[in-house]
Amino acid sequence: MTRILALAVSALMAVAAPSAMAADGKALVESNKCGSCHKMVGPSAQTIAEVMKRKAPDLFYAGSKFNKDWLVKYIQSPTTLRAGGVVYLNSISLNGEADVVKDPPKCASKLSAGDAAAVADYLMTLKDASMKTGVFKPGKVKKARARVVMMKDEACNACHVFPGKGGGISCPTFEGIGERLNPDWMYSFIQDPKHWDPKVWMAKRDFDDATLQLMVNFLMTAD
Repeated sequence: MTRILALAVSALMAVAAPSAMAADGKALVESNKCGSCHKMVGPSAQTIAEVMKRKAPDLFYAGSKFNKDWLVKYIQSPTTLRAGGVVYLNSISLNGEADVVKDPPKCASKLSAGDAAAVADYLMTLKDASMKTGVFKPGKVKKARARVVMMKDEACNACHVFPGKGGGISCPTFEGIGERLNPDWMYSFIQDPKHWDPKVWMAKRDFDDATLQLMVNFLMTAD
């Protein structure tokens, strides 16, 4: 009987642990004042004036967007994902006739592994319930075809860095994006960027499912 009780308690603790971790994570987010840079509650910026004041990416749908394992690592040691800053217009100055890009501010988060895991647990609870899941279908990566679509037809490299190919700096790098982002979220964002950010400078395109699957499969292998 004692053994059965112990097993039951262990099972209950296993179920309760994630919610307890998330509660601790929320407290850490608040004590570290993450909300002073990140928007923790929606909606996204509705005007250009609001966009220009943005200091860091919105996190109120972090659980839909990010992969938890990546979040845990990033929170411990943040790296630069946008060489031009979150709002690249705020990072550019003129030197004669040339544009000079200032180094973007870096996230000050350097939490311990345990605290980072707790914060990640909390962030994963922040989701957009309207996002469809299970839409991404892993398949054979047709890299040559994907590069034609993304670099020639759509010129994604004007804003994003492609691994080993270079590119623009006004948007997040594609390096490591498969580790960083949830493929269902990538599918949704490419399909309708303005659902996630009404004032984003990425235009909406009328891609069919096959093209969306092609691009997301390509991005999932980008390193």
